[in-house]
Amino acid sequence: MLYETLLIYVASGMFAGVVAAMFGVGGGFAVAPLLLIALTFQDIGGDRTMHLTVGTTQAVIFTTASYSAVLRWRAGDTNWRLVARFFPLVAIGAVIGATLGDAMPGTLLKAIFIFFIALTIVRGLLAKRILNLQSGTDLTGVRGPEYWISGSLAGLLGSLMGPGPAVLVAPFLRKLKFSMATTVATCSTLAACLGLFAGGAYIVGGFNEPDLPAWSLGYIYLPAFVGLAAGGLTGAPFGIFLSRRLDDHLQSRLYLVYLAVVLVVMLLHGRIG
Repeated sequence: MLYETLLIYVASGMFAGVVAAMFGVGGGFAVAPLLLIALTFQDIGGDRTMHLTVGTTQAVIFTTASYSAVLRWRAGDTNWRLVARFFPLVAIGAVIGATLGDAMPGTLLKAIFIFFIALTIVRGLLAKRILNLQSGTDLTGVRGPEYWISGSLAGLLGSLMGPGPAVLVAPFLRKLKFSMATTVATCSTLAACLGLFAGGAYIVGGFNEPDLPAWSLGYIYLPAFVGLAAGGLTGAPFGIFLSRRLDDHLQSRLYLVYLAVVLVVMLLHGRIG
């Protein structure tokens, strides 16, 4: 039974790795719904199932997003000056958000997750097609209230639901006409930052919880983390391969289709759970 469970986690992780590398989500929108359903059916976590889901997802995000970020850097997609602009905002927001998440009921965490999936879909559908992509070196537009808000909320809300940079930073960068390659590379790197700081906070926050399952490190469920991370590292190169062969506009449309599927899964889980 243990081996079968690990195989399910590995397969889910491979899928998450492909999605993370293609869209820069760090695996959050891929891992969280699958993990929540798996933990629920295994009756793991009780009223802390959603907290285990988010905490474990953050650890997986750190692993898969770090690997995706390295692959993107080696492919020449990463603008480190752009990453540096957002890094402190995401890091501080991640710690604050994880601290708040520890005190929230699981139903509220799930509602936040669903809301931001829907918001991302709506924003993507309303966005105009980008015809003249900029080179990625012009950072003059990366400032002002929208910059501060998108960076801070990416860390704060990302630590509550997983994929903050892909939901909040990516639309801002696309609005400034950064290519999908630069946008995904930036979001992958910021997602790794998010996973590191938020994951650490969820470890600390879960230390004093008496009813967590065996093999838990705070709110990180280690068997799920190992399987998902191993699969994610395997799937990431294939995601990079696909993303570099897809048209920029088609890639952004596929991202919305994927989010719509995740939204349906989460809503159905809410009805049956």
